[in-house]
Amino acid sequence: MKEKYAIAIVGCGANAQNHLQILKKLKNLKVKAVCDTDKKKASTTSKKWKIEHYYLDFSKMISEEDISILSIITPPSSHAFLAVEALKHGINVVIEKPLTMTTKEADSIIDALRGSKTKMTVVHDMLFTKAMVKSLSLIRDQEIGEILNVDVKVMNNPEDDQMASDPDHWCHKTFGGRFGEMLPHPVYVLQSLLGDDLRTRSISVSKRGSIPWLLNDELHAILESEKGFGSLYVSLNAPRGVFSCDAYGTRENLRIDLIRQTMLRLGPRGFDKFSIGKDFLSEACRLLFMTMKNALEFSFRKPGEYALSRFYTMFIDSVRKDIEPPVTPEMAYNTVRIVEEMCKAIQRRE
Repeated sequence: MKEKYAIAIVGCGANAQNHLQILKKLKNLKVKAVCDTDKKKASTTSKKWKIEHYYLDFSKMISEEDISILSIITPPSSHAFLAVEALKHGINVVIEKPLTMTTKEADSIIDALRGSKTKMTVVHDMLFTKAMVKSLSLIRDQEIGEILNVDVKVMNNPEDDQMASDPDHWCHKTFGGRFGEMLPHPVYVLQSLLGDDLRTRSISVSKRGSIPWLLNDELHAILESEKGFGSLYVSLNAPRGVFSCDAYGTRENLRIDLIRQTMLRLGPRGFDKFSIGKDFLSEACRLLFMTMKNALEFSFRKPGEYALSRFYTMFIDSVRKDIEPPVTPEMAYNTVRIVEEMCKAIQRRE
């Protein structure tokens, strides 16, 4: 019988509810306590999920509760302090992305990990979606050949973006503002395909929308690694949400839709009418099948559940077997480095 691990959560906002929905279903985990400086949020979360203890004082919680894992689901400005304190107590740590907002803060966590047997990982959840897991497997097996270029697009409708549309949201006070909070997702997707040695070659920002407190709401960046080039486009002015990734290889291309969870393999094709028509028909049939299958799954399971469940299961295994966590500290650190590099470039243009 597998060992059952005790876990506590710090931060009881909306995202914590998504985590708890998964954590309460995992048989080898027991949620022992939650913590938030807001008493109403802490008590309501404790009651809703039938968790025995809630705390307003983080230090008191990790001193009194016998826990193996801490999940940090707070604004990024508090990540470094909370993680370092937990690691000092010998507690394994899960941090909601990003690891931190600056490399200086990230350094303090990496320093606390040195010589420690505890594990630390960061929730780069998009890497654990079905479409991305399958895509990464194909790339590892060199099915698409050598990667030449990767294009990632993230687009939000400004009315649906609760962070951008709220002038008092904490994201506007962080380094890089809304972009600083948003960029880790597409950056770690690029990293997973092109490697951790990504460097920003150019970045452009502009203001196209009408939200007055956003200095910029359009971003385009070119990045480069030893493996190839990457481009990144982020918009806060789109009519609908988009998170897509196109990977171009020497044998095949991959077209990945991370919202609809579809992945199309596009191999060689001739330019005659028959080849083009056959390709169109094949692509339409495959896309229809995947879309219908995903629509059925989404009707029974909330989008994102699979990825988060897979992520936590892999982290528990890494603790139990003493193996590498699903997102290594090195990868998480490099995400911070790349995003910080981009935010500094944005700052110079403002």
